[in-house]
Amino acid sequence: MKLATMLRWAIAVMAASAVLLLGAAHATTSGEAFGTPGAPAMHGPAQKSFLGTALSPASQVYFTGYRGIVSEVYYPVLDTTETVDLQFLVGDAAGTFVDEEKLQPYTAVQADPRTMSWQVTTANAVHNWQVVKTLYADPKRNSLIERVTFQALNGTHVNDYNVYLLFKPHLDNAGSNNTATTASAANGRVMLVANHNTRYSALAASLPWKIQGGTTMVSNGFVTQSDGWTDLLGGASPDKRMDWTYSSATNGNIAQMGWLDFGSSSATSISFNVVLAFDSTSASNAMQTATATLGDDLDGLRTQYDSAWHAYAAGLSTQGNTADDEYYLAAMTLKTMQDKSNGAMIAGIGTPWGETQGDGNIGGYHLVWSRDLFKFANALITAGDTNTPATVVQYLFNTLQQNTDCGTAEYNADGCAQGFSRVGRFPQNSWVSGWPYWQGTQMDEQAMPILLAWRLGPSVYNALWPKILLTADYILRTGPWTFQDRWEEDSGYSPSTIAAEVAGLVAAARIAVDNGDNTRAASYLAAADYWQQNVTRWTYTNTGFYGSGKYYVRINPASKSQAGSSGITSQLYEPTSYPDSGQSFLVKNGGGMQDERAVVDGGFLELVRMGVKRANDPTIVGTLAAYDAVLAMNVTGSNPAWFRYNFDGYGEHNDGSNYDGTGVGRAWPIFTAERGMYSIASSGVGSSGASYLNAIKTYATPEGFIPEQIWTNTMTLPGNWQVVTPPGFTAGAPTKSMAPLNWAMGEYISLLASIHAGRVVDIPSIVCARYSNCVIAPVSGQAGVSISVQAATQPGQYMYVTGSTAALGNWSTDLGLPVDPANYPVWSNTVNLPAGSSVQYKYYRKNADGSVTWENLPGGGNRTLNVPATGGTALNDTVGW
Repeated sequence: MKLATMLRWAIAVMAASAVLLLGAAHATTSGEAFGTPGAPAMHGPAQKSFLGTALSPASQVYFTGYRGIVSEVYYPVLDTTETVDLQFLVGDAAGTFVDEEKLQPYTAVQADPRTMSWQVTTANAVHNWQVVKTLYADPKRNSLIERVTFQALNGTHVNDYNVYLLFKPHLDNAGSNNTATTASAANGRVMLVANHNTRYSALAASLPWKIQGGTTMVSNGFVTQSDGWTDLLGGASPDKRMDWTYSSATNGNIAQMGWLDFGSSSATSISFNVVLAFDSTSASNAMQTATATLGDDLDGLRTQYDSAWHAYAAGLSTQGNTADDEYYLAAMTLKTMQDKSNGAMIAGIGTPWGETQGDGNIGGYHLVWSRDLFKFANALITAGDTNTPATVVQYLFNTLQQNTDCGTAEYNADGCAQGFSRVGRFPQNSWVSGWPYWQGTQMDEQAMPILLAWRLGPSVYNALWPKILLTADYILRTGPWTFQDRWEEDSGYSPSTIAAEVAGLVAAARIAVDNGDNTRAASYLAAADYWQQNVTRWTYTNTGFYGSGKYYVRINPASKSQAGSSGITSQLYEPTSYPDSGQSFLVKNGGGMQDERAVVDGGFLELVRMGVKRANDPTIVGTLAAYDAVLAMNVTGSNPAWFRYNFDGYGEHNDGSNYDGTGVGRAWPIFTAERGMYSIASSGVGSSGASYLNAIKTYATPEGFIPEQIWTNTMTLPGNWQVVTPPGFTAGAPTKSMAPLNWAMGEYISLLASIHAGRVVDIPSIVCARYSNCVIAPVSGQAGVSISVQAATQPGQYMYVTGSTAALGNWSTDLGLPVDPANYPVWSNTVNLPAGSSVQYKYYRKNADGSVTWENLPGGGNRTLNVPATGGTALNDTVGW
């Protein structure tokens, strides 16, 4: 599909009728426009060339650009689009050409690397013109500002050109049923005003509009029928002149245009300002806002805007002076994505493949997913911004968390105003207000808010404990089975989901202990340990089709067994079948029915990232070989990339046409980041992640925005899954799905910081320490104790130690510390105990049914450890039963 065809507002769909209409005589070119309601409305393209917002809460405008023009603007919250595009059309006075600004070569760069104001240059060398713009939001009002200089090149002059300002409203998240009018402000300035429901926009320029024959040359029309683009360029023989001046276009897909008056100047450049203002009360208020912004000190407003961003960037960690411009852009992009009304953060500021997505897709990615939010809020903590994530946690538990039980099951919730809900549950995704959008349940999204609260520390999580316990209880009742995995498609037992659930319960247990609820803590740890011990049995095949045949599958699609006594919780967690059963499941988006062993993804790496398994665990290493054999590729040179999973249909079709419910998925830069993290975790060397970081930078847009997906080399994956990059697209370049993807921007931060630290900085220490995957250094008043105990056990039995101190569980067999069988029959772990104390302790084993067998010590009683006052010590014990 040619780019020019995609960019125009569905012009091809309406071409025949447009030609007929333009061939007819329209006796009136004023009053109400003809052609209602216009072509079907579409969103803007998802690949952004700039974006930003004022950090001041007085401004609720969030702007984006596409190919150098203003694209979607969001107001008053980040889930609500108000525009599709705002651009210049440039023609010559003789009417021989009209150029669309967004179809010309362009550059967009930050005004400086530590702010989110942008300098954009668009030009047509053949027609000798250039437009230079500086864009930023008014920090005092709900306005977007464009400081524009039009330049006439190669001996031409500004009065040789006709320049038009073309605007496509998309108010209150809809392109249909908008109304456009021409109105005069109190000071007499003519503005283009639009409204839908109670949302209003006002477009104004510092230059006057052209007047011909006493008529002000502004117009409102219906897209592909009577809009300004059609006036200038539509029909079989366009005259490339503005002929229509309709004062209104009511209840349709509308566009507005005004002809800027450059006067008779023979200058080679002219500078002026354009302001797009919004209001949620009235058109007159929107016009007043536009007037106030135009009349203010625009240089001073820019200084305020930039100064706030400079201060934010200055507060970020430099990661030992290794932080680069991409790191700062990533952090500032993420900060832009935080809604000022309540602290919510959206997944992406756009709609994937938006140019072919209509009003039926009102959510896009400009919604809240608690999983994505966890990933990039966590990255902001790593970057040194704890205030933004602290606000996010308050939003999660005070706004997004559900507090009622309603409905039978997901997508079976008749009579429930907000759809399916459960006390303590986080919906699959939601509007910024917290109102659910889709109805699914993803169990990793339940655990991740707890982990985020834990990482921010007691000053955040203690006050939220009454709400955190609701979510932890919900995980305990519902997991480890999930209605949807992290790819939001299939139910069953997912390694990545279970990794998050285990980590979330371990964190919840610590929070419970801190708040005096040892009973809950014991329940959480009992479940977390059982899931950690059984995730391999539930999701790891020994009869697979790739490599050695031993690897974690993407998902075991079994349902959860409800057999057995409800008092024995471990039986409730068991699946009805296991990965070697060869159960088939439907891979969504056109992937077809597949054997569970045939589909692999990188979700198993979350077991390492969440601290649940060590990087050198044989099951991880074995799966890595299968994962690479199926899904890895080098895009260009040595730049590695991975597909999401084989048979993935979430992407463009092989002919380049947009995803429409089916397609072919390409590689995701987040997997390059995840693999870089794993390299650091497995090697213990930060520099081992550097090549992955460099690869990710090559996948970014020219402006530095890291996309969701990139085009790949043409290849065939197992199962004869064809992946084609068609002519006109380049391997390694962003696809049309989404750029930036906030998750990807966050992973860049996390990987860069991990390279500097020489370790993966966001592995939850409380989790990896419990499962002997890391060592937490003792703090003042503690001494490190290394535990090695030799003991024989049967399959399904696991060893623990408990004792007379809190770190060992105070004699609770559910709060005790597990010891790891990696070097069986020697079990090991480390723990920090009170320095200079005498500690009683004892080993025990947990059986598969949850029962406990204590070690048989000669003479009975307990073991004693005298913890040294300084330094550390080691235990080397042998257990008999």
